[in-house]
Amino acid sequence: MKLPAIPDIEKEKQYLGIQEWLDTEHIKNEKGQPIEFDSHPFLEDIFNDQSQEMTIMKAAQVGLSTTSILKNHFDAKKHKLDIIYTLPTDADVGVFVGGKVNRIIANNISMLKDVADKDSVESKRVGDSMIYFRGTWTKKAAIMVTADRLVHDEKDSSKLDVIADYQARLQHSKFKQIHTFSHPSLPETGVHSDWLKSDQKYWFITCPSCNYEQFLNWDTENPKRMSVDFERRAFICKKCKGILADNVRKKGRWVAKNPGAKRSGYWVPLLICPWISAGDIIDRFKNPETTTEFFYTKILGLPYADSAAKLLRNDFLQNLTGKIWAPQANERVILGVDTGLRLDYVIGNEKGLFMQGDASDYGELDDYMRRWPKMIAFIDQGGDLIGSRKFQERWPGRVFLCSLAGDKKGKELVKWGTKGEHGTATVERNRMIQLVVGEFRDRRIPVHGTENDWYEYWLDWNNLSRIKVLDPDTNETKGHKWVRSGRDHRALATVFWRIGMSRFSNVGAIINPPTQHPTPRSYYIEPDQTVKFNPDDMFMSPRQKAIINSQEEEAYKAGIEASLDALDSTDDWRVLP
Repeated sequence: MKLPAIPDIEKEKQYLGIQEWLDTEHIKNEKGQPIEFDSHPFLEDIFNDQSQEMTIMKAAQVGLSTTSILKNHFDAKKHKLDIIYTLPTDADVGVFVGGKVNRIIANNISMLKDVADKDSVESKRVGDSMIYFRGTWTKKAAIMVTADRLVHDEKDSSKLDVIADYQARLQHSKFKQIHTFSHPSLPETGVHSDWLKSDQKYWFITCPSCNYEQFLNWDTENPKRMSVDFERRAFICKKCKGILADNVRKKGRWVAKNPGAKRSGYWVPLLICPWISAGDIIDRFKNPETTTEFFYTKILGLPYADSAAKLLRNDFLQNLTGKIWAPQANERVILGVDTGLRLDYVIGNEKGLFMQGDASDYGELDDYMRRWPKMIAFIDQGGDLIGSRKFQERWPGRVFLCSLAGDKKGKELVKWGTKGEHGTATVERNRMIQLVVGEFRDRRIPVHGTENDWYEYWLDWNNLSRIKVLDPDTNETKGHKWVRSGRDHRALATVFWRIGMSRFSNVGAIINPPTQHPTPRSYYIEPDQTVKFNPDDMFMSPRQKAIINSQEEEAYKAGIEASLDALDSTDDWRVLP
C-alpha cells in the first residue's frame, strides 16, 4: 500500500526525490564514503519504497541500517514525518546513535544544517519533525507521542509485546507506516511471520551464458538448487552451471512471488551482496566456529529451528499408538484445561493421553467429571477466574486452580497451595513446557489414536518456540523462554494435565524412556516457504503420510523432487505483472 499524497508536494519547485538528494548533496555514510548503488544495487528500490508496511528479512551487515537512517532523515525533513526508531536494548540505542547516526550527520553538511542544535541520543529534531530512538527491553511503556512511521531494527532480538504497543502511536497519523528489518530467528516468528504476509520479493539475476533468470539459493543436498560451486569457489547458474561473476549479481531486479499482497517484502541474503564472494561464504560455512543457526540466520537470512527450539512433528508422532483407548470408569484420570474464549482440554493418565478437544461451556467438563468419578481436574484460572472457581466449587476436592508464573531461582517446579490456598498450584511456565517437550521427544507420553486424531493438537505445539532472553543492559543471553506465534491452548492444557500427573501418578513418570533416544532433527525454512527436510520425517499431512506408507512411496518422493525443481522453472510468479 502506497502513502497517501503528501499535501502541496507537487507545488514545491525545488523538491528533490531521495535518490536525487543523495546525488545532489553528495551524501556520505559514517565512514565518509559516498552513497552509491553500484556495490549495493538491491538497496535502490528499498530506498524508494514508500509502502505503508515494509518487511525486510535479511542477513547481517548488508547496509540496511545506513539506508534506514538516510531514508528516515529525508522523509522527516521533506515529508514532515515523525518517526519512532526501535532497537532491542537501550545499550543498542546508545551504540547505534553515537556510532552511526551522529557520524553520518557529522559527515554531511546538509544533514547537519537540518538537525537542531539541541538533540540527544534518544531524539533528533529534523526540521519540524522528530525522530525518537528507543530500546524495547525496558520497563518503560511506549512513549506517549504520535508518530507517522515506526521503524523496528532487529525485530527478532526485540521484545515483541513492546513492539506491538508502539502501534498505538500511529492512531492519529494518516500515513501509519510500519517498516521492519531484521535477521530472522525461528520459523513463523517475528520478521519471518511478517515476511510470509508480504509480496515476497527476490533478487533475480540473468545468466549471461544461457539467459536463464534465477534467484540465488544455498542447498548442499540438491545440486539443482545450489548456486555455489565448492570446487570452483564461485557462484554458478542453476541451469548451465556457468560461473556468475560479481558484475552479474549487480544487474538484477526484484520480483514478487505474491504481487497482490499489501505488504512489501524483501529477502536480502549475503548471496546477493557483490562484495561477498562465493569463497567467503564457503569459508564461513566450513568454519568449525560457525554454528548452523548462525549460518542460516546471519549469512543466508533464513529462519532456523533445531530440535531444542520446537517440538518437531516427528518427535510428537513417535508417541502415537495408532489405537483408540479409554480407561474404565473406576480408573484415575487427569483432566487439563486451558481457559479462554473456549475451554481447551486434554485427558489422560499414567497410560498416556487418550482425548483432546474444546468445550463451549463447563457443562461438557461436568459430564467428564461424572463419567470418571476419580477424575482430578487441573484448570487455568488466568483466562476465566470466575468460571474456573465455580467449577471448583461444584466438584470439591477434585479441581485444582493453576497459575503459570515466570521462572524462579528455587528448585520447586510446582508450588502447591496450603491452608487458605488449598486446591491451587503455581507452576514455572517455561520449565514445565520444557519438561513436557522433553518427554514427548523421549517417547515417554503415549498418545492413543492416529495422526488424523491428533494433527490439530500438534499444530498448537508447533506455535510454541523457545527463544533466548537477553539482558537489557548487556544484550547477553541470560536464559530462555517459550513464546507463541499462534494458538497454543491445547499445548498449555497438556501442561496443566502434566501438573496433575506430578501429583497423582507417581511423579508423572509415564513409561520408561526407550534405550535409544531418537536422533535430533533440525530444519530451516527457505524464503519461498518450502521446508528443507526429509519428507519421511516432518510436516506431512495425514494423507501424505498414508501415501508414504503405501505402494505409492516412490511416486510420492518423485513428486517432492519435482516440486523442488519447479521452484527454478519459469513459473508465473517470476514474471512481474
